[in-house]
Amino acid sequence: MLSMSDKLAGKRILALTKYAENGASSRLRTLQYVPWLEAAGASVDIASFFDAAYVERLYAGKAKGVLDAILPYSRRFSALTSARHYDLLWIEKELFPWAPGFIEYAAKLSATPYILDYDDAIFHNYDAHPSALVRRFLGGKLDPLLKNASAVMAGNAYLADYAKRHGARRTEWMPTVIDLARYPVVPPPAGDRIRIGWIGTPGTAKYLHQILPALQALAGQHPVTLVTIGAPHLTVTPPLVIEQHAWSEGNEAAHLSSTDIGIMPLPDESFERGKCGYKLIQYMACARPVVASPVGVNAQIVGADTGMLADSESEWRGALAALCADRAKRLAMGAAGRAAVERDYCLQVTAPRMVRLFAEVMAA
Repeated sequence: MLSMSDKLAGKRILALTKYAENGASSRLRTLQYVPWLEAAGASVDIASFFDAAYVERLYAGKAKGVLDAILPYSRRFSALTSARHYDLLWIEKELFPWAPGFIEYAAKLSATPYILDYDDAIFHNYDAHPSALVRRFLGGKLDPLLKNASAVMAGNAYLADYAKRHGARRTEWMPTVIDLARYPVVPPPAGDRIRIGWIGTPGTAKYLHQILPALQALAGQHPVTLVTIGAPHLTVTPPLVIEQHAWSEGNEAAHLSSTDIGIMPLPDESFERGKCGYKLIQYMACARPVVASPVGVNAQIVGADTGMLADSESEWRGALAALCADRAKRLAMGAAGRAAVERDYCLQVTAPRMVRLFAEVMAA
């Protein structure tokens, strides 16, 4: 019987990512797997839709120019002209954002098998758009991609269910995970202050606002510091203290290890139900207890032994207060969270599964 490396030996894969390496979804869903595929014998070429400069401007909130709207489509068309020379296409989300669905048939026209990857409910950008025209003409734009894919990797059940209902022949659960080597377990910080951590991008920092009142009230009971990583400037009022850090790949684990509790608030809305809970996995990898909104996959990731789910302001305040008052509970939940990550939510577990899937698709 051939080993996985034998099956991938000499195979060429073209990864059509949405972003360059500084885009979180592409870095986590595609780029961190490349060394594993190459170790199995494949060669992987990367062709991103948006380049690194675009992502920097996006995170900085800077205006996008005409070239930002033209060059990505030109790059993608150029990449597709060479698709027939590869054994597999690896497509993140879609080929051409905001283009009609019939253009997505370009993936099939190359005659190269392809795998789709979803970690967000991007279909709701179209089928739940405020404009009736967008809903009518783009609501089903992903259907051609889904129907002709050899497999669809989905970050959670919500995304997998959509793929199945829209024609996907094969779906595989592939959570968004961390590399254990980058997340050593460090003891919680010493001191009387309880450090509550949040990590994300400027675009997702809006979710923090829904629990700021609970944090403000909590700070009246416990000495609390809100630690943000990757959020834009936030203003809070005493007695709540805030400590803000810019995000960098090299420092994110260290900043998270400086906290006592990790949080992930979300509104219960359609797009957010497609989130993959990566923040929670990061906190748990650092052996920290978590508190999260019971939205989408959060309810699956957070068990009674690893953290708490909170919906209303009073539930958030109560959950955080309980953890603030009980260091032993924080340590026990943190240890259970780390164990869950080692079992289900790390690269060391998912990468061999991905290599196997790719080998099966190319063999077929």
